[in-house]
Amino acid sequence: MLRKALILGALVTYISCQRFNEFHFADPFAESWNWHSRHNLFPQERDIEEVTERDREPLGPNYEDPIQSGTDEKPILQPKPQKPSYNPSVIPGGVVDVEAGVGPSPFPSGFPAPPEFSFSSFGGGQYPGGGGGLLGLGGFFGSLSEAKPWWKGPNVCIEREESADDDDDEDDVVVEDPLESKKNETETQTEKVPNFFSTAISLSNCRQSANKYECVTKINNHGVVKTFTVRYKCCYGFLRTKGTSGCEKQLELKPLLDTINDLDAKVFRSLIQTTGLEDTFKDGNYTVFVPTDTALNEFNEKMLELNNVDLRGDAKNALSNNDLVLSHAVAGFIDLTDYANEDIIYSENKNSSIRINTYPTQNYEKMVTVNCARITKPNNLASNGIAHLIEGVAVPATQSIQDIIKEHKKLSNLRQVLDSTDSFKNLRDNGHYTIFAPTDEAFDKLTPAVKQKLLRGDSCAVSILKHHVTAHTVCSAAINGNVTTHNIEGEILNLERTSDDQLILEEKAKITEADVIATNGVIHLIDTILIPDSALHINAALKNENLTKFNDLIEQAGFTEDIDNLNNATVFAPSNEAFEDPKVAKLLDEIKGDREKLRDLILYHTLPGQLQSCDMNNNAVLKTNDHDKELRLNLYSTLPLFTNVINRATINCARITGFDEKACGSVIHEVDKVLLPPSQNILDLIRDDPKYTTLSSIIKDTEVEKILQENNRSVTFLAPTDETFAAIDEADLKTLKEDKEKANAVLKNHILTEVLCCSGVGPQSWGFSTLVPTLSRQHHQVGRTGSHQIRIGRAVVTSCDNLATNGVVHTVNKVLFPQRPTSPSFGGFFLFDI
Repeated sequence: MLRKALILGALVTYISCQRFNEFHFADPFAESWNWHSRHNLFPQERDIEEVTERDREPLGPNYEDPIQSGTDEKPILQPKPQKPSYNPSVIPGGVVDVEAGVGPSPFPSGFPAPPEFSFSSFGGGQYPGGGGGLLGLGGFFGSLSEAKPWWKGPNVCIEREESADDDDDEDDVVVEDPLESKKNETETQTEKVPNFFSTAISLSNCRQSANKYECVTKINNHGVVKTFTVRYKCCYGFLRTKGTSGCEKQLELKPLLDTINDLDAKVFRSLIQTTGLEDTFKDGNYTVFVPTDTALNEFNEKMLELNNVDLRGDAKNALSNNDLVLSHAVAGFIDLTDYANEDIIYSENKNSSIRINTYPTQNYEKMVTVNCARITKPNNLASNGIAHLIEGVAVPATQSIQDIIKEHKKLSNLRQVLDSTDSFKNLRDNGHYTIFAPTDEAFDKLTPAVKQKLLRGDSCAVSILKHHVTAHTVCSAAINGNVTTHNIEGEILNLERTSDDQLILEEKAKITEADVIATNGVIHLIDTILIPDSALHINAALKNENLTKFNDLIEQAGFTEDIDNLNNATVFAPSNEAFEDPKVAKLLDEIKGDREKLRDLILYHTLPGQLQSCDMNNNAVLKTNDHDKELRLNLYSTLPLFTNVINRATINCARITGFDEKACGSVIHEVDKVLLPPSQNILDLIRDDPKYTTLSSIIKDTEVEKILQENNRSVTFLAPTDETFAAIDEADLKTLKEDKEKANAVLKNHILTEVLCCSGVGPQSWGFSTLVPTLSRQHHQVGRTGSHQIRIGRAVVTSCDNLATNGVVHTVNKVLFPQRPTSPSFGGFFLFDI
């Protein structure tokens, strides 16, 4: 069980490093605050199936699907949707809209479904290429030609698109000079010259949802890449019915205004009439997001309370009835099934943006919102448009988050903090953000000293700000019961909707004003500032992690304020048990009262810059804040079956037992020893130790004597004591003392080519050997037997980890004479071949 736990821990550490590595950079703020990153926390759409190439007919010579007999190729009535702001096949997000302990389906499409899923849904031609029955094979006793795919049936329209490999970047190019435009065109044509030495490759991927079947084929024809998309969907005004082929159900399409009437949206319909926009919606093709009567009445009451100003409290942004109606109208036919999370469309009200968001729900369905207003009845087709019923008002987005904060009367303190930390630049105009914005009243709840530090842009201000930001849009409609999301640091944020409809963040802050819509996201005003553990000063974080003795040492040195003022630093904090070492206790007693030496010792435990566990490298030499004295970092695998899984790290041979505790722009790692800087090289250590007298005489005048003095090496020396040499044959001992060539050969067999700390040695396992190389080009088997005893070759280590400036010395109880070269046994692994 212990081995399984260690393996699992190593794998979890590796995965978590990979998962959130995008959030960790060297710069304390400008780069590490990677707000435009999105992580996909949504499950794959439950109603979408991936279809392999063999499940579909190949594209024809013109890369077009062949038209089936009896099926007419009909034009799609609605215009091509506006290009989304990013790849619509990606569904970013972060809100898990379920109660605690209950999650949306973790199964990707094509994998086994939850228990309530019925395999009967595979039948009836639901899956392309399937004839009903398990796995689309028509069942074990059914006919393979029992049914044809629905998209080969009647009333199915086809869309075709063709694009070159560089077409996707088309919208991102801004050309101001016509001559420059011609130049760019020439360069592009030059880049498209075919490479006739490359191969021609065709790759297809098909997927279907309830009402759409789409195949995307990429053709690499000798270096020229083109993408062909063929999309089948029900022709406008037709619907699929379960168990039938094609789209056989034809709707009775009414004019758009009549369709709005049928939705019982009397208030909105009245607004259209009073604003004189009836002819507009009669004569043109529009998609209208229709607010319910309740939603509009509540909105009007709120507007009256605010003295006919908009939700941001600024009279110049007052919303007229005409603008209100046009804010809910989009030219053309907007079928929501064609759009993905964070897609942007534009309304008829001065081209203000409408943001579409998709959230998973606890019943494995999807919730869709437009400008944070929930759509309750989507895709009501009309003869000249589409109506979607929403249970809110889609307030138009006309300003960015930055502009709203700069003008909002309740956010003057937040504005000052963002200015003082130069943070506005991290909010991209084309981003998707949620800001949980503390009001001025929230700042007033802080102590005066803490408030002033924040307003000045203290180093902790950055960590506090980042805790209040997500890199995806979280609308209040998605908060049902208890839900979670992640901020830009990858930390979980808990949100709750209480029984009395209050929205609570992290069980501390109340959302006092929700869904202030911006062009690049949404703002929620909160009444309390959230100060996470990652924003605590280093001393407070040490106490929080029960590293109190190191904290006491800092106080004795009068170094509390200096440590707290460290910005972008790494701290290796010894555990309380580490101070019980007699050697450490003696040293601290000697320097007690000497603040200068105490400060140097503390600074020896700190590095400039944040060194996360994900960024650690084996045998790295790290310069500390103590006059550039160095620490040596080593990584080890102690799992015989998984030698490529790094599961242990040491710093100056002290084991790192706790990783990546964040503290106010810095990071803390817990170690099991107090770190003491070495002052001698390996040779000097041996010469000054009386138990190595014989060893010193043998080393003298050999090649090894020079090797053990070189500071550009990092080696491990296995040092036999005088008693150990006395136990060998007298003739052999005499030879070692007199024959320097033979002595050199034996001594090299005691030098490991890298630093091997005792805590880096794993348990011995039958059938698997860990081998380490020596300077004599032989290998010693190493392993830990029992709880403490470490064996290297035939010797037992009796004293561990005597640090030197160029490596480490272990005392051993045997002289390791070179053996006749042999091949490593089956299953052997070299510890340092990582």
